[in-house]
Amino acid sequence: MLNQNETTTIEFDNSKRRKNVLIGIGLILFCAVFIFIIATADVVKITYLTFFIVMLVCILVMVGKSVIDMNSKNQVGLVLSQTGITFNGTSAAKKIGEISWTAIETLEKHEVHSTKQLYLKLKNPQKYIKEKSKIEMANNGVFVNATELKINFEELISLTNDYLDKYGERKS
Repeated sequence: MLNQNETTTIEFDNSKRRKNVLIGIGLILFCAVFIFIIATADVVKITYLTFFIVMLVCILVMVGKSVIDMNSKNQVGLVLSQTGITFNGTSAAKKIGEISWTAIETLEKHEVHSTKQLYLKLKNPQKYIKEKSKIEMANNGVFVNATELKINFEELISLTNDYLDKYGERKS
């Protein structure tokens, strides 16, 4: 059971984040090989060469950002407090900041691209849309996942439900 004024902080798990960096390194090698093949061909297709160079630069930026995030001193991925929930796992969630427990209508389990995610359906999403685009506000709510956190998905659901029961205004 939750204590009065209890705040739960869940950090990122760098071993889980390392997988994303390794996938990025694989994509960098893939692009580099294709750039070499295209550049050394008898007839160089500028369109393909440009495409792979742009893709390589984008992947390098994403991998670099991931490495910087892994080495950051701030490793807080999720904060559950008596006032609300703050998820720092995506740039879209960082834009929103804290979501009040009273603003959450329901919690739902979803699977998106083989990733289990907790969906927070909001009572008044218009308040949060000004911070995010309508595209990022998927069906009037926000997704939270545990793929990079030091918690498994079932624990995430249980803990979030406990906080919502105690501090939110659920429909009966």
